[in-house]
Amino acid sequence: MNSKRLNSDSKVSHALVQDTRTGEVYDVKTDSNFLFGRLLKSSIVIEELYISRSHSTIRYENGKFLLKDNNSCTGTYLNYKKISKEVVLQNGDLIAFTDKSKTWDFVYKFCLLSNPNKKLRIEEKDSTVENNDKFKISIKQLKNQVKELKNDKTNMLNDFNAQMDELKKMVNNVTELNNKINNEMIKLQGYNRESNNELTIFRRRCMLQKELLDTKIAKEEESVEILKTQINNLLENDFQCAICNEVVFRPTMVNCAHTFCEVCLKSWLSRSNLCPTCRGTVSFTSYSFSLDNYISNLCDLLGGTIKEQRRIQQNERNGHPPQVAKRGRRRMANQSSRSRREPPPFELIDDNPTRNNTRFPNRSNNVIEVVDLTNNTSR
Repeated sequence: MNSKRLNSDSKVSHALVQDTRTGEVYDVKTDSNFLFGRLLKSSIVIEELYISRSHSTIRYENGKFLLKDNNSCTGTYLNYKKISKEVVLQNGDLIAFTDKSKTWDFVYKFCLLSNPNKKLRIEEKDSTVENNDKFKISIKQLKNQVKELKNDKTNMLNDFNAQMDELKKMVNNVTELNNKINNEMIKLQGYNRESNNELTIFRRRCMLQKELLDTKIAKEEESVEILKTQINNLLENDFQCAICNEVVFRPTMVNCAHTFCEVCLKSWLSRSNLCPTCRGTVSFTSYSFSLDNYISNLCDLLGGTIKEQRRIQQNERNGHPPQVAKRGRRRMANQSSRSRREPPPFELIDDNPTRNNTRFPNRSNNVIEVVDLTNNTSR
């Protein structure tokens, strides 16, 4: 904010305070205090929040001017140094006020007058006359400049009127063009209505075709899901290993035409040479490469959970062979709660798995004929 000066009529001043920013001069009287602050009665009014209402005072005593800070918030600075007590002012001292940011927005220069009541000398009078003559010459020059400005103003008005006439013509042309455009817009609106009606009919047809297509796709997806379910049931029922109750991995056929996982069958035959399904003597085994590829292709075709289970099964079989399920008597009470893929717990009794087993009759004297269906000569 700019500082404001209050008019004061008192005795002849002995000192001056000049605003270094605006060059404005303030008289310092000897019979009254010179006040800096936000009060309207201050000699210099500074409208800033960090300036106190009665910030600092200059007073005259014993031929000296004294500067005092009135316990202000931000303090008073003399020659950019903060004062704590009353100090004597010298000619040319700078009185400054600032906030905590140290930006010197208000700086005032203190000037002492040696003899304010001294009369002007003859040389000073002559200098004033010369100054008056120079002032008159400058006034004449200013008058000539005013005349030139008036002429320039007249020329500018003429040019402006000519430009306004051209602008009016342009406005009339634009108005005619706007009318033509409005007529064309009316025609286009009619065409747009017709095209909208045709587009609405086309959209309805597209919606009907989309509904029919969605119905067809839904039926196809349903048939695909049914086919996948059937293939899944086929894998689980017809291509299931009787030892681990999983889809056979690397299917291996024995001489009695039953198929098991290669790893499961090897683990089983290491304990017994009887078929886990029919209890016939196993004389040879044969790995079916085509059946393994067929099952793998079915799992890849179905995808999803079946494909992931096949991959996990392949990783487990390649890394860690599964344990062979024990076979023996079933517990009928827990049969309903057991999962479908959980192998039935059986116990091996002696060396003959069919002995004392209610599932198989006692046919220790019967001889099982081995029929080679794979034409495999390596026995």
